Amino acid sequence: LYQKNVAGIKTAILEPIHEQERKTANKKAAEDTTSRALIRKMVMRNATKNFEKQGFVAIPSRNILLPIYNDAYSDEGLNLGANYANKSEKDPEGKQKPVMGQGNYGLAAHNFNDGQTGFSALQQTTNNDSPYLQDGKLKGSSWLNGKSILLANSKGIYRYEITSQNTVSSTEVSVLNPTKKAQLTIISCLFPSTTYRIITHAELKKTYTWRNAPEKLVSEFNLKVRNTNARVSWWNPGIEEGANGDAGGTKK
Repeated sequence: LYQKNVAGIKTAILEPIHEQERKTANKKAAEDTTSRALIRKMVMRNATKNFEKQGFVAIPSRNILLPIYNDAYSDEGLNLGANYANKSEKDPEGKQKPVMGQGNYGLAAHNFNDGQTGFSALQQTTNNDSPYLQDGKLKGSSWLNGKSILLANSKGIYRYEITSQNTVSSTEVSVLNPTKKAQLTIISCLFPSTTYRIITHAELKKTYTWRNAPEKLVSEFNLKVRNTNARVSWWNPGIEEGANGDAGGTKK
């Protein structure tokens, strides 16, 4: 019953757990004295071979903190966390490398159907197609509208705000078409109907350098005290990059 989220039992159990984990992490972050320079270094540390670190994505309201690498089109890349996705209708070979804070920045990560790993927490109800697919019709959701998404790279932190979610088929790539407006497009699977994708849209609200970013935003990327959520033992076992792993490379 729990795994199938019958009557929303799994969602109901996980929400207070996530809230408590969030409070605990915030308290640790507030008490920690790690410098901005070191946090930036942890964010950009290339923790794996054969892939290029792009930075990190944080969605505080959903307890999501994932490294961003450069290949959303391979199992190896997706097993590391999030990756930029740039193969669109206009650029089918993905020749243009996306830039944070500019144009349409695409991101993809697994939905592990557990409400917590990868981008799983972006689905409104675990293991339930509704409201994204109803009576065979593709729908959307506004349940995350107004929530912040933070991207971080070597230059600084970019704060986006979620505007909507909609659902598309797995072959639909027009959502990644270039745009003049700075926006973020997150792609994750729908469960149990995995032939569809949940598209989370967000628009850029503010860009900060590491020096002038509010302390609260910088602390969201403090890997010494915050857990990352890229891996599950039954699919892609390995060392997390957060406090639940090697703490941004600071654990020996």
